[in-house]
Amino acid sequence: MLAITEINTMKFFRCITSILMAATLAAISIATAQAADSDRVQEMNGITFVSGGIGTDSRDSLAAREKSYNFKLVLTLEGSGTFVSDARVTLSNAAGKTLVEHVTEGPLFLAGLPTGAYVVSATFRHVTHSKKFQVRADRLHTE
Repeated sequence: MLAITEINTMKFFRCITSILMAATLAAISIATAQAADSDRVQEMNGITFVSGGIGTDSRDSLAAREKSYNFKLVLTLEGSGTFVSDARVTLSNAAGKTLVEHVTEGPLFLAGLPTGAYVVSATFRHVTHSKKFQVRADRLHTE
């Protein structure tokens, strides 16, 4: 009888260990997919863009991609410099046509724009700031 109990206990612990390992792997897969999705390149009206920058991996990923874009927006609270996320960013051309509308997934926003004049607006906590700027195809412009 003692031998059967020991075998059942060992089977039970192996089963629990397998379940915990599977749950851990699933959690890692979900976290990896979410991190990859947050730095996903998107396109609207022929403009490619990406936002992110929450966490070291995301910031490093975006920094490595900066060479592919000519506009960078860094979102911070006025006065404190604290980074913000979930800001509504709107990019318009000089004629006022909206080209991109996006809720950021971090404090960094990168876009590839044709050479020209633009207006960027960022809204966070019901406060909107807008700025006119010019970009060139061969240089990163940061606001």
